[in-house]
Amino acid sequence: MGHCELLLRRGSESCHCLPLSSIQVVPSQDQEETIDNDNVTPASPEMNALIRAKLEGCFPRSTPLSLLLLHVSQLEQVHIHPQSALLHKRQRYHASASFLEQVLVNVRRAIRDDDELLIHEGTGAAIIFPGVDLQGVAGIVERVSHHVDLLQAETVIPPLRRETDIALGVGSYPESGPSVEHLLYHVSMMAHRFSLRPAISEQLGGGMSTTREEVETPFGCAQHDDQHQAPKDLQGQGNIPFMQLPDRLPLRLKQLIPYQVALELSCVPVGRNHHCVTVAMADPSNSNALRSLRVVTGLAIFPVSCDVAALNTLLRKKW
Repeated sequence: MGHCELLLRRGSESCHCLPLSSIQVVPSQDQEETIDNDNVTPASPEMNALIRAKLEGCFPRSTPLSLLLLHVSQLEQVHIHPQSALLHKRQRYHASASFLEQVLVNVRRAIRDDDELLIHEGTGAAIIFPGVDLQGVAGIVERVSHHVDLLQAETVIPPLRRETDIALGVGSYPESGPSVEHLLYHVSMMAHRFSLRPAISEQLGGGMSTTREEVETPFGCAQHDDQHQAPKDLQGQGNIPFMQLPDRLPLRLKQLIPYQVALELSCVPVGRNHHCVTVAMADPSNSNALRSLRVVTGLAIFPVSCDVAALNTLLRKKW
């Protein structure tokens, strides 16, 4: 049996796609200039409506459900120096339907035949995974990322002439929160971005070699301001730092990790520095837990060890 697919035809070429969820603040003017394309996986209004219509028939539910969102956009070519601030204000466009289809050929290799694939021509796609929980979809995302990363600007047909971004976002119910809106909020947090740059870049006034760049939120951060030292007899194993836990967690940190996820993984968020969250864990070397936390938060995870009794005390206070 082949994949179940639903295709929407594309309208305008300019990309003004927005985050899926109304929880995320969207400005009323100049939206294309203020959307954080480095951290958000957006969707077209048509795709947003289609996803919501499909999910409406899936809720309420007592079993897990995961959603993967893929968005494709291209940046206009400009004849300016690459260090210019104007590069960050370039117009975004949708890709061709043929390019998106070549991306989806690779995506289909990583999913099951009965997974439902929703496609908006040239803009992106979404895949609904009924019965798949957070850890299950994390493995699927890794396989999808591996296949998408095989694409090269000069080998797609026709070869790319614009810098092209492929963004992935993912979320799972119930780990993302109790409602569809919470699920869509987490799906809009970028988990991976692949940037394909053409072999000839007019903006640099000459030729340059093809560049394929994958931007992925790593598990650890090189530096972090919220890290504290502990006596040597209390420090974590290996190179994992130890943190003395506070008596209470600020609300701004608790909002990063749903309580049920924190309880299941025996962890609490204890600090944030830009796109990196410090998480105190009973087992900070658990790679599956780290991967799940990255998917849930959409941020880099900096694991630290802690006193387990103090951790359990914090986890007894539901949020």
